[in-house]
Amino acid sequence: MIRIGILGCSEIAFRRFLPALQEVSGIQAIAVAEEYAPAKLDDFCKTYSIEGLTSFEQILNRNDIDAIYVPQPPALHFKWAMKALEASKHVLVEKPSTTCFEDTTKLVKKALEKGLALHENYMFKYHSQISKIKKLIASGELGELRLIRANFGFPMRSQNDFRYNKSLGGGALLDAGGYTVKLATELLGPSIKVDSAQLNGKVGYEVDMYGSASFSNSDGMICQVGYGMDCQYMCSLEIWGSTGRLFTNRIFTAPVGYKPTVLIEKGAEKKELIFAEDSSFAHSIEAFKEEVINPEKRAVMYNEILLQSKLVDTIKEIGSAVDYEHHL
Repeated sequence: MIRIGILGCSEIAFRRFLPALQEVSGIQAIAVAEEYAPAKLDDFCKTYSIEGLTSFEQILNRNDIDAIYVPQPPALHFKWAMKALEASKHVLVEKPSTTCFEDTTKLVKKALEKGLALHENYMFKYHSQISKIKKLIASGELGELRLIRANFGFPMRSQNDFRYNKSLGGGALLDAGGYTVKLATELLGPSIKVDSAQLNGKVGYEVDMYGSASFSNSDGMICQVGYGMDCQYMCSLEIWGSTGRLFTNRIFTAPVGYKPTVLIEKGAEKKELIFAEDSSFAHSIEAFKEEVINPEKRAVMYNEILLQSKLVDTIKEIGSAVDYEHHL
C-alpha cells in the first residue's frame, strides 16, 4: 500500500484528487495538512475520514507516509516538491511542475538521485479519448495530416484567483497554455519544437492573459495552439487531414460520467463517434503508482516533465521578444 499525504486543502484536492483516489487500489490518503486556511481542514477530514494537521513539515516527517501530493499554486510547487523529495517521499505535483525549466531540472535531478517518482498531473492525457484519437490518426481515417489546432481558455475568474497573481505563479501560459503544450507534445512526439509564440497582457494585470504558439516536429507536422483566461470558453481539438477532418470540444476537461463526442467529416459525409466515459484523474494516479514501483516508467515521466517545462520556457522567451501593444 502506498500511503500519501496532501500538502494543502485546495479545491482540486477536495473536488478531484480525493474522489479519484478512492477509485485506485493500492494507494490511500493518510493525512492532509493546511498552513494557510486551517478552517478548511474540518471539511476535508469529515468528508474523507483522513487525519488533519496544521503543518506541512509534520506530513514530510511522517515515517508512515510514502508519497506527497502537492496541489499548491505553481510558485510553491518547487519548494514543497523539493522538500518532499529530500525527505525521501515520492511526489505527485499538480501542473505545472514548477514555473521554470531551471527549477524543474533540479527536481528531476533530485528525484533521480533519490530513486523517487516525480509525476506531473496533466490528467487529461490519461483519458481514453486521447488514445482513441491517436488510433484514428494512425489508421489513416483522416488521410495525411495537414494541420492540428488546439484551444483552451475560459472567462475571467474572481480577482483574488491565484492565476492572476504573478507571485503565485499565475499567467495564462502556465495555466491553460500548459494543457495545449502537453497535447501538442502528445500528438507531435518528442521531436516537437516551438516555431513561434506570443504572450499577451491586459491593462491592470501583471501576468500574461492570453497567447498562442506554433509547433512542428521532425516530420514537418504543425500544431497551432491558443489559450487564455479572459475569453469565451474553448476546449477544442481540430485535426485537418487530406481526406477528413476531426473535431471535439472537451479534450482537456472531460469529467467523470461524460461521453466525449468526436465529429468526423469526410467530403460531404459527417459522422459522430461517441467515446466511453472515463476517469482521467484516477488514471493519472494509477500512472503515478506505477512510477513508484517501476524505475523505467519513472524515467519516462522525468523526460516528459523536462520536455514540457523546456517548451513552456521557450514560449516565454520567444513571446517576450515580440514587441506589440499589451505585450508583456
